[in-house]
Amino acid sequence: MEGFESEYTGLPYGIKPRQVYYVCLQCGRLTSKDEMDQMPNITCPNCGYRIFIKIRAPPHIGNIRKVYAV
Repeated sequence: MEGFESEYTGLPYGIKPRQVYYVCLQCGRLTSKDEMDQMPNITCPNCGYRIFIKIRAPPHIGNIRKVYAV
């Protein structure tokens, strides 16, 4: 089992991690999660507003599997 643990470096079921983005509600600036983590408080670097919307992934990203009922 040690070899399995050392090779495993991702999310379960082969899901690849992807970048998360937020949009400021006032000015519309797109900010990444990494950029938000570097700031001391959660404010827009452009206008200083404190309310963001998390951008959802498009539905075509990832492997879509069809599972048929038995």
